[in-house]
Amino acid sequence: MDKDDINHLAPLLLLAVRQLDAALLDASAEAELLSRAVADLGVRGAQMRDSGGDATHAKALPFVADAQRAMRALQFHDRLSQRVNHVRDALLRVHGSVATGEGGEWHQLNESIRKLYTMEDERQIFDALVPRTDREEESCEEASRGSVELF
Repeated sequence: MDKDDINHLAPLLLLAVRQLDAALLDASAEAELLSRAVADLGVRGAQMRDSGGDATHAKALPFVADAQRAMRALQFHDRLSQRVNHVRDALLRVHGSVATGEGGEWHQLNESIRKLYTMEDERQIFDALVPRTDREEESCEEASRGSVELF
């Protein structure tokens, strides 16, 4: 990669990072509104269930169940945000390496990017697409043995 390529690549990488930042901000605001609305629905359903007779209790149960399902579905947003943040952070690291002209240490950059990933399927995709040296494979295997995925 020559100097002219780097001069064109660095701003494009930064553009991608900023676009991801904007998307995450928009999605987080909407998810927060949805989360509050679902929580309020669950509270109202629980209040209705607890304050009424048998007929009211039966009518409230679907509201409570729907609110619980919706809250579980919101976990999708958390996973998506985590993945997008990992991509954003990786692009930012590549940008830093390209912008400073330190791209000669690609194996260190690759290793630092792989360490961003907390989900096993993220690491598998990385391993399938990014060539690595034996030393990197050993350090990544050791790191993944102690990892935990909480979704």
